[in-house]
Amino acid sequence: MEKFDEFLQRALLWTCAVLMFAMMTVIFSQVVARYVLHQSLSWSEEVGRYIFVWITFLGLAAAFKSGSHVALDLLAKALKGVPYRIVALIDALLIVLLAAALSISGIKLLQFGLHQESPALKIPMYYVYLVEPISGLIFLYFAIRALWTCALGNEEG
Repeated sequence: MEKFDEFLQRALLWTCAVLMFAMMTVIFSQVVARYVLHQSLSWSEEVGRYIFVWITFLGLAAAFKSGSHVALDLLAKALKGVPYRIVALIDALLIVLLAAALSISGIKLLQFGLHQESPALKIPMYYVYLVEPISGLIFLYFAIRALWTCALGNEEG
C-alpha cells in the first residue's frame, strides 16, 4: 500500500508541475501577444484559469498527503496519550467527511457540466469539472488511510 501511496503522490506532484509549466507558457504567450504583437489571445485567459483550477484541486490531495496544509495544531501539540488520540481521531474523521463531501459535490458538478460549454474555447465544461471528483476521490483515499493509521495508533502526540 505504501508503494501505491508514493506512486499516487508522485503522479499528483508531477501532474501539478506539468500543469504549472503549461499555465506559465499560456500566460507568457498572452503577455507577448498583447504587448509585442498588439493582439490579444481570446482563449488564453480561459485556458490559464482552467489549468489553475486543476492545479488547485490536485494540489489539495497532494498537500494533504505530504502534510503541507496549514493547521491549527496548538491543542494537539499540548495533549499526550489518550486525549491526543481522541482529538487526532476526530480530526481524521472530519477530514474523511470533508473529502467525501468534495467527491459527492464533484460528481454532481460533473453532471451539471455535461450541459455546458466554455465561452471562448467551446469545450464541454465537464473537462474542467472532472478534476473535482478525481481529486476528491484521491483526497478521500488519503484521508481514509490517515484515519486508519490514526485508529491503529501509529501516530503519537
